[in-house]
Amino acid sequence: MRTSTLLFLALAACNDSTTTPAGDMAMAAQPVPDMLDTRAVMSVSIGPIPLAAGEEKTVCTVFKLGNTSAIDVTQFAATLAPGSHHLIFYKSVDTTEMKDPFVCNPLDISKGNVPYFIAQTANNNTLPVPAGAAFHIEAGQMVRLEAHYLNASANPIMGLGTVNLSLGAAGVTYQPADIMFCGTVIPLLKGAGTGVPPGHTVLPHDFFVPPDGIKVFGLTTHEHSRGSLMTIDKANGPMDPNAVNLTMGKPYDNPPFRVWKDPDLITFGKDSGGFATGLRWQCTYDNPTTTTYYWGESAATGEMCFLWAYYYPSVGHFIAQECQR
Repeated sequence: MRTSTLLFLALAACNDSTTTPAGDMAMAAQPVPDMLDTRAVMSVSIGPIPLAAGEEKTVCTVFKLGNTSAIDVTQFAATLAPGSHHLIFYKSVDTTEMKDPFVCNPLDISKGNVPYFIAQTANNNTLPVPAGAAFHIEAGQMVRLEAHYLNASANPIMGLGTVNLSLGAAGVTYQPADIMFCGTVIPLLKGAGTGVPPGHTVLPHDFFVPPDGIKVFGLTTHEHSRGSLMTIDKANGPMDPNAVNLTMGKPYDNPPFRVWKDPDLITFGKDSGGFATGLRWQCTYDNPTTTTYYWGESAATGEMCFLWAYYYPSVGHFIAQECQR
């Protein structure tokens, strides 16, 4: 599929991280008390990650989660040190542990790693999974943590990220939850689109009809430093005048993370006129420089127009390539 090929090329080509991180990775994967309820919590961390003033880097670690039996995750939550652009928890296909942080490509799904949870805000990033659903993790699962940091300050900082996994009850069968990753790619690719030129730019609406029967319970937007607004609507097409807004994503580095609970989950189907409902999104940029910016993983020198949505029941695979435009 052409868009997925373009996406993978863009992901591989636009990694601007070149500095090898120093320091050791502080990692824990053990049950700890959950002060909010009676569920056990498993915590995993990456860092410390030293960054000089103005430095940007993405680092990863790969390790066995340490669960000796299969588990079901019924809530994700994260704590992020200042300077974090995102922290991703992946179900990894890697077979060799790499516990010390190493430089890696941001958002690299080309090798089969599947994101389960993405935190990009320091606060209000908790993702409770609706009752009866969960993210399933097999015993001894390899996981990958990815931390993307941008130090916009004039002083050195130390990056650190932690993901807390609340575990469901043993012996319960849950509906599998999953994630979809939708985005506008081609208009931002150098040589294929206009990118983000100086001044004010509004990309056309893009639209995707999710599989029948799924229910969305979490949603957020993702742009880079010239992104001024990303809207996501529930609509009957890219030009639907009666679309219902789901979120207004701004600022780029701290957009709202919307979470819905039963009975308010976002569902899809056909309306009374027979039109299929889906997700519509649009990105707006304000570029005060004289440079045109194109698709790129760097939050400082590249741009993006992406959403990710958490849903259940899973359709059996991570929705990504069919959701690119």
